[in-house]
Parts: sequence; C-alpha cells; structure tokens
Amino acid sequence: MPKSFDSVKMKLLSLITLCAISSAHEITQLQVPLYADPRRPAVLSCHFQMDDQKLHSVKWYRDMNEIFRYNPSQKPPIRLFNVTDIMVQGGECQAQSCMVKVMPPPVATRATYTCEVSTEGPKFQIARETKHMTVVAMPDLDPVITGAPKVLKPGEQIFLNCTSDYTLPPSEINWYIDNELQKPEPWQRTELSASLSGGLRRSWRVLRVRVPTTASGALRVRCEAVLMVEPPVIREAVAIITVHSHTQLSKYVSSNAGVCVSGSLLALVIITWTFIKISKSTSL
Repeated sequence: MPKSFDSVKMKLLSLITLCAISSAHEITQLQVPLYADPRRPAVLSCHFQMDDQKLHSVKWYRDMNEIFRYNPSQKPPIRLFNVTDIMVQGGECQAQSCMVKVMPPPVATRATYTCEVSTEGPKFQIARETKHMTVVAMPDLDPVITGAPKVLKPGEQIFLNCTSDYTLPPSEINWYIDNELQKPEPWQRTELSASLSGGLRRSWRVLRVRVPTTASGALRVRCEAVLMVEPPVIREAVAIITVHSHTQLSKYVSSNAGVCVSGSLLALVIITWTFIKISKSTSL
C-alpha cells in the first residue's frame, strides 16, 4: 500500500511538473550593452516566449525605477517614464520582443537594467532578468607625446608632455623610461581639460627627464593613457631619444686628429724628398 501511494504521488508530481513546463513563459534573451557611450543612445532588447499564455505587460527598470511600460490592452500601449539622469527616447514591442532606447547620463556610472514580463490572469506570472550597463566613452586615438628631441647630451634636462584622447571617465597617464614606471613628482599630477558634450575630457601629464652624465645609446620613453574600466583600456605612444656621450664624441675627435697628424707627416716627407731631389738637380 505505501509503495502504491508513493507511485501515484510521483506520477502526480511528474504531471504537475510537465504542465508547469508546458505553460511556462520565460525571457529567452536580454541584450544590454556592457558599455554605453554618453554621446549616442543605447539600445536594450528583451526577447521572451509566452507559450500558451497571454501577455499582460512588459516593463523596463533602471535600478529600482520604472522607465518603460508596454501593455497591449491599453491605449496607447506604450508609456515612457523619465527619471533622474536618464532619458528614454522611445521603444517598440512585438509579440515576443520589446526594444527600448535610452540616452545614458554624461557621467561615469554603472546601473542595472531589468526586463519584466508578466502574463494575464488568473496566474499573473512574472519573469524578469537583469544586466549591468556602464557609461564609458572609449578613446578613438592614441595619446600624443610632445617636446621630445631626436638627440640629447649627457647631463641635459627636458620636459615632455603626454595628452590623451577625450574619454569618460578621464584617462590616467603613466610614464615609462626603458619600461620602468616613472614615479610622478608632487607637481606632476594628471591634469584635465574642460568637458565636452557628454562629459568627455582630455588628460595630460608632464614628465621631467634628466639624462645621467654617464648615459649613452637611446632612451625609450613611453606614455600610457589608461581608461579605468573592467578590463582596463590602454592606448600608448612611444618616443626614442638618442643620447650621444662625451666618450663617443672624444673618440670621434681623436680619430679625426689621428688622421690629420698622419696626413701632415706624409706631406712633410713628400716636401722634404722633393726638396732633396731639386737640390741634387741644381748642383749638377
């Protein structure tokens, strides 16, 4: 008897589960950009499967605030809700999908966007899914190094400047000499330009380079503009500066001096020999 009861119970549970699966609705795909540029609208889309149930509404939320609602039984079916720091530009919904356009705020923020799909009664079931979107403006160009000469002498001092492209948030500037990170002096902090539309700014930082008196060869100076997102976005510029040492110059001078001395000695021998020959000819 107990075994028979357990068997019936398992069959009932299986039947209930099968019915639930066959009538369930779900979100099949949620598309939210990982990064959104504040200069252009971001497109969010939600795809869902209703099976045999009737759609009641589709709602979009930014964090905890409703920004969009689609209810096919109402006139008009679409309602927009503008909240602080976000502007909803519109949307379009069909039987199994709903798209919305939002204009990201001109500040580096990270927010959650949720799609919520609900069915008509009597069940009024709800399916929802959430993804994150970060407001970021990526650099289009590499940074630019200015003030770098082609050649330096030992003991000289120069000032270089590195300027990044416009980004949001502003890029951090790092300097390297021969792959060694240069610790900034107190006055060498990263400076920012005035903001453009969308909150984008340029960054720049000065580097003082002192060439050691014993240096020779070449210095490889590298500037990195780092956008602090996950993962970090790095753009770089490189300048190669040749250093001519005193030793190299003295060798060059010595070599030329040796050539001059040898040439003078040869000329003296030729003149002496010529004088002797002329003297002999005259005596004859």
